[in-house]
Amino acid sequence: MILQGIPASGGCALGPVVMLEPAGADVDVTARSTRPVPESLDRLTAAVAASRDDIVAIAATARERIGAENSAIVEAQLLVLDDPEWLEPVVAAIRGGATPEGAVWAVSQEVAGLLAALDDPYLAERSADVLDVGQRVVGHLTNRRRAPVLAGLEGDVIIGAYELTPTDTLALDLEVVRGIVTEVGSRTAHAAIIARQLGIPAVVGASGLLDAVCSGDVVLVDGDQGTCTLDPGDAEVARARSVAAARASQAVIVERVATSDGIEVVVLANAGSILDVERAVGWGADGIGLFRTEFLFMQSQAPPDEEEQAAYYAAVAQAAQGRPVTFRTLDIGGDKPVPGLHVEAEANPFLGVRGVRLTLADHDLFAAQLRALARTAAAYPEISVMVPMVSGLEELDEVRALLAECAGETAFRFGTMIEVPSAAVLAAEVADEVDFLSVGTNDLTAYVLAADRGNTRLDYLYDEFHPAVLRTLRLIRAGAGATPVSICGELAGDPRALALLVGLGYHRLSVSGPLVPVVKERVRELEAAGTADGVAAVLSARRRADVSAALDLLTPRG
Repeated sequence: MILQGIPASGGCALGPVVMLEPAGADVDVTARSTRPVPESLDRLTAAVAASRDDIVAIAATARERIGAENSAIVEAQLLVLDDPEWLEPVVAAIRGGATPEGAVWAVSQEVAGLLAALDDPYLAERSADVLDVGQRVVGHLTNRRRAPVLAGLEGDVIIGAYELTPTDTLALDLEVVRGIVTEVGSRTAHAAIIARQLGIPAVVGASGLLDAVCSGDVVLVDGDQGTCTLDPGDAEVARARSVAAARASQAVIVERVATSDGIEVVVLANAGSILDVERAVGWGADGIGLFRTEFLFMQSQAPPDEEEQAAYYAAVAQAAQGRPVTFRTLDIGGDKPVPGLHVEAEANPFLGVRGVRLTLADHDLFAAQLRALARTAAAYPEISVMVPMVSGLEELDEVRALLAECAGETAFRFGTMIEVPSAAVLAAEVADEVDFLSVGTNDLTAYVLAADRGNTRLDYLYDEFHPAVLRTLRLIRAGAGATPVSICGELAGDPRALALLVGLGYHRLSVSGPLVPVVKERVRELEAAGTADGVAAVLSARRRADVSAALDLLTPRG
């Protein structure tokens, strides 16, 4: 029996499955407490404190295992524990006679449901955090936490669940857990992102999993094809073991690579911390194609001043060991809050004051960052700077004027992200104004399709392989002309996209660090000259099913 899901993290894994249940799955939310209210409130306080300690420890582990960017996913859960919209209804329910675990689980489900239904992408994403925190607090109250279960696994196993939380994923023992399969989820969910960072094969959205599979059943998880096979046959097992062995033996390729017919493809890494950069160098990255400067701001209680920023950016450049580093200026907004920076609440922050719109509105903040980057460029000429969320030439004019004021005689390569449809349409004009372009396919896809990638109700629509998105990529590449252009979104690391992107003329790819050796090896195996007909077929496809069929011919699965 084969369950079709969504490929979330590449590779194959085989083994008995361990099915996990949510900590609150069997909590009776209608039960009345037999304990005095003060005692119940004390139990709640202790469980919340223990949960806070858990999250702090997990966030520290996350910084070590997956870097600063993705550790922020976990740190956001601390906000839930202190959120009166969650805590006050829990306390009120306990005062009304509910058990602490019943109150926590009922309120968590209610708040998560309300958040998931909102049009605000940032708040909708927090629904998963609320459920994760609720499960953790309930686990402490009932002494049925997942962490000891996950830590106590033995042998080579597959983790199965209705849904896996980010903290569950980070708690997995990589010496034991070989793969992940869930009933629901999307490729862009936080747990899927973390699975890719950890290199665990994963399939999400495998409908029917809970009905078809029990703990102990042997399954084959294929994270490339998005399938979960129950009781696989000998041929399927042999193929899975071959794929797993090939991945395990994948060597780091330090030098730059080219296709089999000699087209050089530069494989860069995305980073958000000095540790990310050091690891990228270890994985053989040709440089850092996207360094997210906002994570420095997120780790501070107040915005770092020019001196702090200059020292930090210099340390980043040093960690790259002479490789090029492209710093993206501050990319925050209502959907990306930063301590110490007041950002006005907006009805729709995804379409509001964020990225360069926000920094241009705060002269002192932006000027300090540009001066710090200019000082770094004076000492490390291999660095570049780009700005996010540019909509048109007028914003570039403003940035250039401020650069002239802040950078003085210091010259460095200046570029822009292309993630807003208006900038994509004006790609030729934008390319004339800058030294390079970088296409952020995550946001570009969301804006082209008017679909928030964090909204699970729109999983059916958010698709980087949508015909409109692919034709937009063609438009950008054609408009860029001789101006260097790179891809720095999830699409750059997707194995099914490589032949298409190279065929379109995208020869600079910036991917998640662990994917660097995988992408480099695939580049070497690719014959660029043989992609023309396949690329034409993909771009002429009118429906996503047609795109998928054309991609299968261009890049055969498995």
